[in-house]
Amino acid sequence: MTTLIHADIFFFVTTVAVIAVGIVFTIVLIYLANVLRQVRDVIQEVKEEAVLVRGDIAQCRNNIKQGEGKLKSLVDMALNIFKFKKSKKIKK
Repeated sequence: MTTLIHADIFFFVTTVAVIAVGIVFTIVLIYLANVLRQVRDVIQEVKEEAVLVRGDIAQCRNNIKQGEGKLKSLVDMALNIFKFKKSKKIKK
């Protein structure tokens, strides 16, 4: 008779553990779905911006080909973007 009571206790504890793991797994899946949805939205925004940048570059190329844009000003702008400051050496 005690063996039957032990079996009932085991099945009760196992059932509670399976339900708890299932609830935690469901919560994790919900959070994962939300994160994936946000990543999808960010990727969509990046795609839209890439199309706009591509159009800007094409317009800049057309201006340069037509002579409206000055190549020197374009080069100066690029150099200003990537300008590195030289560190000053401390003399002792």
